[in-house]
Amino acid sequence: MSVSRDRYDVAAQPGDSTVASDQGGNSTRWWGVIANLIALAVLIEAVFAGAMLSGISWARTAHSVNAAVLLASASIAGLVAVITLRRVPYGLRLGLILLSLAGMIVVQGALGALSAKGANLLWIHVPLGVALFGFATRAVAGARRLHGA
Repeated sequence: MSVSRDRYDVAAQPGDSTVASDQGGNSTRWWGVIANLIALAVLIEAVFAGAMLSGISWARTAHSVNAAVLLASASIAGLVAVITLRRVPYGLRLGLILLSLAGMIVVQGALGALSAKGANLLWIHVPLGVALFGFATRAVAGARRLHGA
């Protein structure tokens, strides 16, 4: 009984790799997870703000710490995305969205700090927080677009 070698050569050719395509898919999935976590942190920031405005004492600290984590996360993710995804379709755009989000967080943090010191800026700080959530969802959409590319 002779088995044709051609049948088996079709399944795997030397130099072919199915692992590389799987890694690319996993990489883009991770960007989706990262973008979703950043959007979730923005939402949690609003929850802490509401708790703080309700007079809950620990909420100010939680709001401040979450803001710092959010700024670091968006900045690092944006820099890594710009560097690693610059040649991937929509990758550079995702990185720039994340860096823009980090810039908006800096402005938001400055407005919040000034408001805490008595400046009448909550009328800007609160709507900008809503805009931040909308912008964070743009990052989520950008990460999904990466996966679909």
